[in-house]
Amino acid sequence: MREEAERLLLIKDDFERFRAATRLLVDLDDLILEISRIRNESASRMQISAVSPPVRSDDALPDDARAVLECIRRTGAQRFRRRDVFRRLARRFKTVAAMVPALDLLEAAGYIRKIEPTVGPGQPGRRRSPEYEVRF
Repeated sequence: MREEAERLLLIKDDFERFRAATRLLVDLDDLILEISRIRNESASRMQISAVSPPVRSDDALPDDARAVLECIRRTGAQRFRRRDVFRRLARRFKTVAAMVPALDLLEAAGYIRKIEPTVGPGQPGRRRSPEYEVRF
């Protein structure tokens, strides 16, 4: 990778340097997504499903995390997208960024697990909203 970055510095034409840098960033982004997918698949295989999860107390969660958890429970879905929860709780959270810490907390507590998207390179449009798996 360092060699690629050094090669970029040798390109004299700004436009060509910009194009080459953009291509390198896209390739790196695709590589990161692939590594994340492989990592998550390995982590999923390593988990033992026969072991029951520890008993958790919802009362220990902050109000925002409890509100998100209740929203997830009301839907009854085994998987959900961040966008869908935000739409249901738009009155409570003004932005998605305000809701993300609650999702992170629920993930750290083991209530949900983030699933990496399986988007192939070169697909048109925006990336999909992150998807989560319900773990309770």
